[in-house]
Amino acid sequence: MDDREAARLYKLAADLGDARAQVGLGFFYAMGRGGLPKDDHEAARLFKLAADQGDPGGQDNLGICYVTGRGGLPKDEREAARLFKLAADQGNAHGQVNLGVLYEMGAGGLPKDECEAARLFKLAAEQGNAQAQANLGTFYRDGRGGLPKDEREADRLFKLAADQGNTDMQTRQI
Repeated sequence: MDDREAARLYKLAADLGDARAQVGLGFFYAMGRGGLPKDDHEAARLFKLAADQGDPGGQDNLGICYVTGRGGLPKDEREAARLFKLAADQGNAHGQVNLGVLYEMGAGGLPKDECEAARLFKLAAEQGNAQAQANLGTFYRDGRGGLPKDEREADRLFKLAADQGNTDMQTRQI
């Protein structure tokens, strides 16, 4: 199936209120894919519709809009943290990574807590999320977040992330 057909099908389902289709169509608008114009406002609107239905993908993507101030939304890290937590609590790997980053930095009204960041990165890494694998690898390399310093485990995680196309890990000097 090509992107135009996918966009058409997402639109049909999104118009019927399907949250996953709203997220998919929102992503297409955010990227300007499927013959659709790049439209951050429409993407944020669709992510909000899905988030309001409790969809973790909608919550995570809407949280990203709040972190970046995209889609006409104000930059609001606290709202982003709330949305990432909702997604993370449902097992959404992207939400776990994004919430983990906020804990790592002590942002979004959250305390700086590298142990919680490591826990969230581990949950997402176990689901195969490349960014989580890279982040967790860094924690193992540096002995952060209550984890032991472990170069072998760090390298294993970096390789997993690189094998999935994480360009930072592909160009990393060993």
